[in-house]
Amino acid sequence: LRPDKQKKNFQPIHKRWIIERTFAWFDNHRRLCRIYELLIENAEEMVKVATIKHLLNKI
Repeated sequence: LRPDKQKKNFQPIHKRWIIERTFAWFDNHRRLCRIYELLIENAEEMVKVATIKHLLNKI
């Protein structure tokens, strides 16, 4: 067990949490959780589609 004097307050990095949350949203889409696309352009378009779908669900 660690002594109490070594405890530090956890301070998350704000921007990192935003990025990690965004990647978690992308993992909810089947075509984005694995590398299915052969062309990088198709993968970029699928990210755009997933983002639009997520934003529409927020309305």
